Amino acid sequence: MPSFDIPLSGLNADSTALNTIANNLSNMNTTAFKAQTTNFSDLFYQQVGSTGLGDLIQQGTGVQVASISTDFTGGSIASTGIATDVAIDGTGFFVLDNSGSQLYTRDGNFQTSSTGTLESTAGQAVMGYAATDGVISTSGSLTDITIPTGQSMQPSATTTFSMKQNLDSDSAVGATTSGTVTVYDSLGANYVATVNYTKTGTNTWSYSISMPDTLTPSSTTSAGTTTISYDFGASGGTLCDVNSSTNLTITAPATAGGTATTALPTFTGSPETVADYVTDLNTALAAAGITVGAGGVTVSATAGGVLTISGANISTSGSVIQDPAGVNTTGTLSFDSSGNLVNPAGNVSGISFAGLSDGAATMNMTWDLLGSSSTGNISQTSSASKFSSAIQNGYASGEYESFAISSDGTVDATYSNGQTQTVGQLAIATVSNEQGLVDVGSTAYHTSSASGTASVGVAGTSGRGTLEGTSLEASNVNISAEFSDLIVAQRAFEANSKAVTTFDSVTQETINMIH
Repeated sequence: MPSFDIPLSGLNADSTALNTIANNLSNMNTTAFKAQTTNFSDLFYQQVGSTGLGDLIQQGTGVQVASISTDFTGGSIASTGIATDVAIDGTGFFVLDNSGSQLYTRDGNFQTSSTGTLESTAGQAVMGYAATDGVISTSGSLTDITIPTGQSMQPSATTTFSMKQNLDSDSAVGATTSGTVTVYDSLGANYVATVNYTKTGTNTWSYSISMPDTLTPSSTTSAGTTTISYDFGASGGTLCDVNSSTNLTITAPATAGGTATTALPTFTGSPETVADYVTDLNTALAAAGITVGAGGVTVSATAGGVLTISGANISTSGSVIQDPAGVNTTGTLSFDSSGNLVNPAGNVSGISFAGLSDGAATMNMTWDLLGSSSTGNISQTSSASKFSSAIQNGYASGEYESFAISSDGTVDATYSNGQTQTVGQLAIATVSNEQGLVDVGSTAYHTSSASGTASVGVAGTSGRGTLEGTSLEASNVNISAEFSDLIVAQRAFEANSKAVTTFDSVTQETINMIH
């Protein structure tokens, strides 16, 4: 009698193949989906006899699904322009935090949570290596990657600066020129530091560094008297001098009637102390016909450096600028006959400015006179003195704006102050036997004894692929191949169906033999 088990096993196997093909086709637009193939093998054989030569006569018992293999080759990669999207170009899987265990996926269609955690569409955190102050340590354990959304970058005080400048060798002794660089204090306030150069002799120039600090006045009015104050000792009690660019004028009732405005006072001090400035302001008031003292305008200063201007119906115009107390801000530059800087032979360190009006810490800076190739940034040639450019390493505070993922998985956040900071690095996992991975849906897998333990590292190392930010990997389903396989599987199913109907007919004929 024919065995229905044989064609029925074929129908079962062909049904599995059809389902696999249908699953491939249904996921042809699923990000990073990997196509599968159903593989068959025959079942055991029964010995039903032997030939006269002793060869065994064996009868097969059908077919079985030997395996469903996954094609882990990469799909095409297309740019999306979305920062949270990332694709793997080559071998490897992203690592996901699955409530304490780890899942692995090729799907880089990520998103950020309300707390800034980078997550899969299923809500699992993307894992990687944390960064501390912009420095990544790949020796630590994996952690969830967090984007600093809504956070601020703290300011950083300038500690080094340099400038490209040429000094005209044909200048006469006493000629001056200057260069400027914007620097930042520990609170993020910016100042324009000026280096003034004065030619003192053949191939010799002196320099002086200044950093004017504009004071913010406080103003109160009580019982008709207005009091305006400027604090020259706001930072740790360090008293600063008055900068020569101060251009404060005072408007007040004139002794003879009406109002009058002072001219800019003539500085009598060198340097101009706060006490000197009080005297010079009083001189300017008297020269303008404004009563000084009782019944007019009173100008005074405390021992702590607070300058006070008070009086009825007064106003001020212009700025009061202080010179923070500087250390090591002067020196000499010497050049050889070819115009190369020979002295100082190294960078100038120990430059400091104290007594900043915003209460920031004393600024300590180094002037980088030598370039990367140990050539001087300052030169002296027979051409016009010219300041070309300046760089420094400080910055103000900034608000988070965006982030980007580089080819090695480094995640860099960009802030409104123009700075970028590394906040983490995506981890990439590989396994020795990808076919042993267990598919848990949502294009995610977990390891098994067959796949082996995942080896986790960073992109571009130890055979791992590199990453493409703002991009996604497409499914690797080949629609033409799937349609061809679909036809083959359909024909096989129909053939096995025909075998079943034939067996049924033969069986029926056998039953009819007894009637």
